[in-house]
Amino acid sequence: MNARRACLTLGLITCSTWLVACASGGSQPDTATAAYSAATSQDPAARQAAAPANGKKKPVWTVPTEEEVAAALEKKYLDAAKDFVKLKKDGELRFCKRYREIGSSIARINCITESELRTQVDNMTQYRDEMRNKMGKCTRDVLCGGGG
Repeated sequence: MNARRACLTLGLITCSTWLVACASGGSQPDTATAAYSAATSQDPAARQAAAPANGKKKPVWTVPTEEEVAAALEKKYLDAAKDFVKLKKDGELRFCKRYREIGSSIARINCITESELRTQVDNMTQYRDEMRNKMGKCTRDVLCGGGG
């Protein structure tokens, strides 16, 4: 009976120690979720990024200023990125959005890099231009003119 009580007490102490250790993390957001929450917060103090701590192996997520984002992208890419939350991971600009996968009620944050955003925008522009050029044009050689 004493061994069972000692084991239970040890388990409670271990759990409470882990809980305290997890709750007393630093103010630096080290996950995409924490940075996303800070970036979408209405509180200006929460939006300010803390200086990155040296010696950490975890990636450091920060919120870039609007000037940093505008300096990195041209207007057409800025327009395409307006629905994304802008974050920086270890100094690299990322564009994040919260998605729910089909069949799941759990939202996930998906981040793309600046080059991936540029590729998406360029591909969509090319696709849109191709579709506009095909509209009204005949793709077959037979009976395209309608006149015989």
